[in-house]
Amino acid sequence: MEPETSFLAPAEAESLGIEHEPPSKLTCQYCGKEREPLGVKGPNGKVRWVTFAACGCVGEAEEEARRDKAEKAKREADAVKKLLRAGVPMRFIASEIRRPESLKFIESLSERTGRGLYLYGGVGAGKTSEASAIVKTVIRSGRKAVLTTTLSMLNEISKGYGDSEGKDISHFIRADLLVLDDVGKENANSWAATTMFEVVNGRYERMLPTIYTSQYSFSELERRMSRSGERESAQAVLSRIVQTSTLVDLGRTDRRRSR
Repeated sequence: MEPETSFLAPAEAESLGIEHEPPSKLTCQYCGKEREPLGVKGPNGKVRWVTFAACGCVGEAEEEARRDKAEKAKREADAVKKLLRAGVPMRFIASEIRRPESLKFIESLSERTGRGLYLYGGVGAGKTSEASAIVKTVIRSGRKAVLTTTLSMLNEISKGYGDSEGKDISHFIRADLLVLDDVGKENANSWAATTMFEVVNGRYERMLPTIYTSQYSFSELERRMSRSGERESAQAVLSRIVQTSTLVDLGRTDRRRSR
């Protein structure tokens, strides 16, 4: 921590007998009052005038409050942009963590256990809201997080093979935290099943945490993922999800309708 600079006012320099040039004058732009010069003692033993004391008038205080408000608004806007880039939907930007399992998960991130969460619940149970709140906390800690539906992820990877606007599969495999929202809604064809396995297994081998949200139980999800005959891939994916995920049952109440 750098030492605090000790400023000298003209009266102090006089009383201490420190040599100095007469300071320039500056009046407050808000009230017209003359502001007190402040200086520091240089290596030559003389005082060098470097700034002026705050006036303390109402106008100056109001301007400082305005600047603070503008800076705070900019910080908040920048934070929102960062969350949107990570995939947090605008509707869930203000989400807050509700579950103790989520807090425990965040506390364990530094241990690199590779464990994540499986947020399971009916339509409107708050799965995406809870996942978004976790992503917010993780991003604020300086880590990289990606939130996406499995369908969107597969579309991005597919585009990435021949389109510079798509995302390479490594974007999802290497993120500090990946949230796969609405697992089980994606296609179950051979390419989708294989790609899903690549992502899940890539993170499994690197011991990177993944959060899954789904309205399907583990057994229901396996049936969903193997509905086009890709049973082996579905089993391999489910095996890794079950091994690395803490199941969080959010219930079946539709919070949207209950409001």
